[in-house]
Amino acid sequence: MPDSSNSRGEYRIEISGWGLDNSFFAERTELQWTDGGEKQVHLHHALPEGATVFVRLLSSEPSSGSLPVAYRARNVVPMDRNGRCQMELVQVHPCPRQSFAGQDASNDSGASRELEKDSETSCDANEIELELVPVEALR
Repeated sequence: MPDSSNSRGEYRIEISGWGLDNSFFAERTELQWTDGGEKQVHLHHALPEGATVFVRLLSSEPSSGSLPVAYRARNVVPMDRNGRCQMELVQVHPCPRQSFAGQDASNDSGASRELEKDSETSCDANEIELELVPVEALR
């Protein structure tokens, strides 16, 4: 596993999501990756704590189209007098789900009960992996 300290620095990114006013935004900004592995951004859009945003690395090479990566905003600081909102970003990892292989999509009550049971076992926000590792999009 690569050391996250090798990835520290500033990266030009495009970040998109839904702001505090429930309107969609896309903004280009700098992502600061600290020595401790924290990722911080300053946006012109206010976000609620825990908001999900999508980050895409911008590159000067036209052939290196990167894919967006989902992050969650935390430690959101209210807008400063310059109209910028500071926050940390924590990568969102998919939660393990029960496999439904071998089941059909019928209206069978047994299958419906299994789906209801699975929906009750949703991911807890505390299950998010806090140890950040560099991902392909931010190298």
